[in-house]
Amino acid sequence: MGNQHTSKPVRRVAVIGAGVMGAGIAAQAANAGADVLLLDIPPRDVAPDAPAAERNAIAAGAVERMLKAGAAGAFMDTTVAERVQVGNTEDDLYRLKDADWIVEVVVERLDVKQDLYRRIEAVRAPDAIVSSNTSTIPLATLMEGMPQSLREHFVVTHFFNPPRYMRLLELVSSEDTRPEVAERVRLFIDHGMGKTVIHCNDRPGFIANRLGVYWMQVALQEAIAMGLSVEDADAVMQVCGFPKTGIFGLWDLVGIDLMPEVTASLARLLEEDDPFQTYAGAMPVIEHMLARGWHGRKGRVLQGFYRQFTDSDGRKQREVLDLVALEHRAPEPVTLQSAGLKSGQISELLASDDQGGLYAWRVLSRVLDYATRLVPDVADAIDAIDAAMRLGYNWLFGPFELLDRIGVSAFAARVQDEGRSLSTFVRNASGQPCYKNAEQLDWQGQYRPISRDAGIIDWQSIVARPAIHAFERSVLRDLDQDIWCLEFSHKVNALSSVLLDEIETALAEAIAADKGLVLYSASGIFAAGADLKEFVAMTTQEGAIDRYIRRGQQLFMAIRQAPVPVVAAVAGKALGGGLELMFHCHAVQAHAESQLGLVENSVGIVPGWGGCRELLARSAERFGGSEAIQHTFTLIREASVTASALQARQWGFLRDSDGISMNRDRLLSDALALCRQLRDAPEHRQPTLSALQHCVPAKPLAVEGYQAVLEQHLLDLLNLASEPGWFDRFADHERRCNLALLQYPESVQRMQALLETGRPLRN
Repeated sequence: MGNQHTSKPVRRVAVIGAGVMGAGIAAQAANAGADVLLLDIPPRDVAPDAPAAERNAIAAGAVERMLKAGAAGAFMDTTVAERVQVGNTEDDLYRLKDADWIVEVVVERLDVKQDLYRRIEAVRAPDAIVSSNTSTIPLATLMEGMPQSLREHFVVTHFFNPPRYMRLLELVSSEDTRPEVAERVRLFIDHGMGKTVIHCNDRPGFIANRLGVYWMQVALQEAIAMGLSVEDADAVMQVCGFPKTGIFGLWDLVGIDLMPEVTASLARLLEEDDPFQTYAGAMPVIEHMLARGWHGRKGRVLQGFYRQFTDSDGRKQREVLDLVALEHRAPEPVTLQSAGLKSGQISELLASDDQGGLYAWRVLSRVLDYATRLVPDVADAIDAIDAAMRLGYNWLFGPFELLDRIGVSAFAARVQDEGRSLSTFVRNASGQPCYKNAEQLDWQGQYRPISRDAGIIDWQSIVARPAIHAFERSVLRDLDQDIWCLEFSHKVNALSSVLLDEIETALAEAIAADKGLVLYSASGIFAAGADLKEFVAMTTQEGAIDRYIRRGQQLFMAIRQAPVPVVAAVAGKALGGGLELMFHCHAVQAHAESQLGLVENSVGIVPGWGGCRELLARSAERFGGSEAIQHTFTLIREASVTASALQARQWGFLRDSDGISMNRDRLLSDALALCRQLRDAPEHRQPTLSALQHCVPAKPLAVEGYQAVLEQHLLDLLNLASEPGWFDRFADHERRCNLALLQYPESVQRMQALLETGRPLRN
């Protein structure tokens, strides 16, 4: 997972500042495989001669809180915390001498930062990189009066919160920064920490916050000026492709108290004639909320534009702020017809003659105009700005992608009709689209190639090529001359009979053409398991379930025994049958944030396509034959789902030989490389497995309801692995176990409940 692309890779990282952001950066560096030192100041009331544990309490407390959050928190697996050491800035600054990269994440005060830089400079290694996580202060300002040796090794690395999950990293260097310094840290952040690194110019707010804060101010103020309700405005913003929170929900999420500070800071740094200044003033509604202590979704009181609370009956309630009365009330239905459009229907929204269409135009016209005025001020390429807004603010479309959906000519004409001036970018565009083929428009109206970092496959260019075979639920495409890709093309990718047929056909075609095969989905779900609706229907047809289970088992074994390499490129969820499909591929390349699990327990059955057998074998490899059945039983009984690929490896869902891609953008390229490597590797054969140790569950079985029946059947099934030669017979064991369970009406009740409510039934 680490960076192998430089002669001096980053292996040791020091983070100074153990607040939420600093601790998160430290955790993600540890997730990347680095040894990490996390420092903060000693607590104010602790004496200089106090024990180290007391003086390191702030940093240690941060690590402890992250550990308590489990693998869904900052650490991808709790074992990662072993790579993090703690200390304090008074006693342990000398330890920075061993760091390859030192990250400053302290308060946004120039004097505090510069004092720290001087202390860092006195102890750091000559080639150590130093960076700031500042979100507003320009690099040039940070480096005023600093020695040349530090200037040459200094960059801004602006992470977004939470650092594990937010994919954007804004990188700023100066004329003094050595090129190899910026490249060295970029490679580690990209390959190791999994971020999309966007190079920004040294301007206030860089890209995402400069435009994002402007959008948040415009959307809020225009909604209030037009007399819209919170519900209506949020719904319209969602149609535009902005986050599901809407604008008012996002204000709550960021913090009603924080937004005015960020806005004021940017306003101080920007020129007086910058359009940002028009919307930088304080809003009476915000001042009213702050006076009442309404800070949004922060602390124990979740009260902002939306109020969440528990009533006297213990039920969770939600209220919304009336923007006129400035009191919370019950939510009201959205009344605007335009707000009922689907997300991304921009042209239809702007053509609407209701208040929603007008509001959308007033926001979009200003935000998109501002975005076009930021080129080349904040970035030279428009795709950098688009990527920053998609990744940093969760916009569905970047501003220039939005401009193309509206039409540059239509946008320019409407702006001019309102008597407003056009930006240089829009004037020079002369009605041309921002993107055409694989090129992008620059501010002078010329098309230039869209550059890609080495090792990133442009999926859109793959999709644009003619398909080898377009099926109903998947598409067979070529990745290169030796490797094909079967893309599961639906949102959920349930393994229906239709999709199983398509996988079988694609596999046969790949074998006939002697092509390696990568199984992949560009959606957030690799494969969600059996088609539950189809499965329930089969329970009423004699012999249908038996044939369906045999069908899946035979197909998956055909994948295992294929003479060409088959690699699963897994991102998002691989659940139930989806995980069983992954198990039977020759190798797996998983995105670090993959969620894997055998969840059949929640629908009243057990894994039937080889999942029990494969997990038993993998557990025996990782934990030994004495623990394999116990471990497998626990994971399947609890329907446990991993929070990361690192955790999946710890649990045995992934083997050590499987790959993990920290950067989602590199998954397909990494899978391609793995598949190509397997073409020249010896044939993989399943090792002979001896009998495993009979299991007596550490946790007692359920004693009531269908859950007791299910757990007993599962335990009896898994304990058959304690017999010699169990592996070769286990497919029949899984099939018969499921046929027995389906004789109980409660099993189908679980499936129907999940289909109807989306929640598992514990009957």
